[in-house]
Amino acid sequence: MLDFRFLDFCREDSLFYDAPDHDGAADQDFHAGRIPGTGWTVTRGREWTFCTPPDLDVPDQGWKIHVSASPDNAAELLDAVAPYCAENGLMYKYISNREILGRRGSKYGDRSASGKFITIYPPTEESLERTLDELEELVGGTPAPYILSDLRWKQGPLFVRYGGFVLKMARAANGALVPGIRNPQGEMVPDVRRPAFRPPEWVTLPPFLAEAHRERKQGTLKDFPFRVHKALHFSNGGGVYRAVDQRDGTEVLLKEARPLAGLDASGADAITRMEREHWALTKLAGLPTVPALIDYRDGHEHRFLAREFVDGEALIDVLRRRHPFTSGDDTPEARVAYTAWALDILDQVSAGVAAMHGRGVVFGDLHPGNILLKADNTVAFIDMETCTPVEDGYQQAMGALGFHAPHHLTGAAVDLFALNVLRLTMFVPLPQIVPWGVAKVQTLLDVAAARFDLPAPLVTAIREGLGPEVLTSGRDFSVAWPAVPHAPLREQIARSIIEAASPGRDDRLYPGDAMQFLTEGGGTTFAYGAAGVLWSLSRSGQDVPAEHVQWLVDHSRDAETDGPGFFTGLAGIAYTLDHLGRPDEADALMRRAFDTPVTNVSDSVCNGWSGLGLVALHLADRRDDPAYLDMARTLAERLGTQESAGTGPKRVGLVHGGSGHALFLLRLFESTGERRHLDAAESALRTDLDTIDLEQEDSRLRLGPGLIGSAGIALVIRALSVHRGAADLTEAHERLLDTVHTHFATSCGLFTGRAGALLTLTGDHHAPHQVRAHLDALGWEAMAAEPGRVDFLGDHGYRLSTDLATGSAGVLLALTAIAEDDPAVLPFLAPSRTEAAS
Repeated sequence: MLDFRFLDFCREDSLFYDAPDHDGAADQDFHAGRIPGTGWTVTRGREWTFCTPPDLDVPDQGWKIHVSASPDNAAELLDAVAPYCAENGLMYKYISNREILGRRGSKYGDRSASGKFITIYPPTEESLERTLDELEELVGGTPAPYILSDLRWKQGPLFVRYGGFVLKMARAANGALVPGIRNPQGEMVPDVRRPAFRPPEWVTLPPFLAEAHRERKQGTLKDFPFRVHKALHFSNGGGVYRAVDQRDGTEVLLKEARPLAGLDASGADAITRMEREHWALTKLAGLPTVPALIDYRDGHEHRFLAREFVDGEALIDVLRRRHPFTSGDDTPEARVAYTAWALDILDQVSAGVAAMHGRGVVFGDLHPGNILLKADNTVAFIDMETCTPVEDGYQQAMGALGFHAPHHLTGAAVDLFALNVLRLTMFVPLPQIVPWGVAKVQTLLDVAAARFDLPAPLVTAIREGLGPEVLTSGRDFSVAWPAVPHAPLREQIARSIIEAASPGRDDRLYPGDAMQFLTEGGGTTFAYGAAGVLWSLSRSGQDVPAEHVQWLVDHSRDAETDGPGFFTGLAGIAYTLDHLGRPDEADALMRRAFDTPVTNVSDSVCNGWSGLGLVALHLADRRDDPAYLDMARTLAERLGTQESAGTGPKRVGLVHGGSGHALFLLRLFESTGERRHLDAAESALRTDLDTIDLEQEDSRLRLGPGLIGSAGIALVIRALSVHRGAADLTEAHERLLDTVHTHFATSCGLFTGRAGALLTLTGDHHAPHQVRAHLDALGWEAMAAEPGRVDFLGDHGYRLSTDLATGSAGVLLALTAIAEDDPAVLPFLAPSRTEAAS
């Protein structure tokens, strides 16, 4: 599932993912410069401003109050609530400014957190009841979004929830560190924040909340004619369901909209957008490409729209499956057949859009996810909540990446722009490249024209529809990509990475993925931070600035990461520092990592024991140090122990799952000769393989082509095959390579995209044309942030990244592997020195 938190890090003034510019602007705070009272402390975080009274004495956890607000009434509510808290000595925090509050309440905000504006921490249940009653007198009945995770007090905007007062961390089921609370046994467990009111099972509901709880449970739909049998999608604005109309038994699609929630860029909420959809379906009634409207009504504070259920598949999914770049059949004959099919689909879409405009309706969100392909190969348009009247000339408020029209386009021109992006995407599925300008569009158009026999009028329509008068930015981000990625290209990529550095910053050195900011200490780590970039530069034979090495040394001394492991933990930083000639600092980090409390650590390579164990084995091998070998043995015993059984990663693969455990245990076997470790390695790998169905194409494609998916598992099977050559493992390896060969990667990165695929294909002498295809496509996606540079889009495609997991450093490493014909440029992929010498 796509993590929409990354949108918070797409700044208008930066080509790279970066911390939101408004998060650090104290003068934009709702109460900028105000101190609640004498002795109070005010601390501003990334999103929240914390107000703490003197001589504070509150428990670590308990029942807290949330005051819900919309951007329009937040300031007024804070002006009423803050003085009350100050007068009564209640610790509180609030969302710092209107922009952050709007972002959290947007369509893709966290459903469980949406609406939360002020949090108040009453120290006892008696003060909780008193505070609720007295605040009800002050602000009761103020319109505000419903907080799904909480229990509403009377008519709002007050809500209550049991949770942590003081930030303490626990390990979630997927291995991530999350806010925690302590259970009656004294164990730290995740403070679960689902979009439903479910207090921990050991917590008793205070008697004065019983009536509110009864009202919540009784708040069901009455006289509602639709019976839901399957939830299809949830967003902050509501849900989409398959349902049966109990009046006649027909299948319908039911859409739900929450008031004051799911805000778009124009400030419209989900109710407003549903009103637009109702209007559009009414105006377009009878068109063969538009589902029929069935019902429109209110139900328990929400709005519902029922329309004809269209039994079809999203065009984006059909495109991924049928396109010659992904189907595995990229022959001239296959391209001819695909072109004929794609042109027919485009003709239908063009006619459908023209029919909408003829009825006076602008679709406003045309993209392959909003087009269904039915069994008879005809199309239907869905999700019409962004429709507007043609004559009103609205700007587009929300849209898919690449299909979102430039701001100067309005009305019908919005749809015509998206139509031309769709025409290009049907042949080169990289819509994320379109916002980077005319030169990059021309690169893709040249590829489309060279690979497919496109009609000249279609090529002309795309060129003019996405030309300089439409994509008005004059910047040229195109890169002259060589036919063979040679050493000068790698040097150019390295220089570009170094030029992007900001040694004066403390949060990060090199701009990378949003995970730099969302992961504890992410700016220092191997996956997303300085450690991985510096190691990639050095391993690729590039000069590493001494100032940048010192930055990592300085920022690693007190680094707090999300675990002891390799990719996002302390061990990855230690690995790089040792490689760069700083063994003392590396040893200090390794000692800190090894001393991590065992009850709060996953088993993964990413942040847990397997990653730390691999680095310990590397140092034991590199230095001939038995102490590190003993450390690795101890860590192997910790894998799967009772203390970590509930916290181990539930995902598969090298980075997060059992394949990573297998790689550690395999290398431990090679260092010790103890066959029990080899047996355990094979078992861990087979656990991963048993979890995924490699016979099913959809299952393989969901893995993705990078290190966190197919590529990583294939690399571990290859490593294990030196010792265990089982036929079923060989077959699994071939299946995974098929995915790496044919999957049309949507990113360049090592973890999820082409760099990871290339690393796996290196040394596979049966796949030179697949290597060539991925190398060519890297050129399609390469960007020049400044003339002469070579940069790459990070995950999600909105901004550039230089980090190892998602950006340029990972591409540099993959190109180095190709040049050396050796996938072991990635740490731990080569056999241990002991095994190699035996």
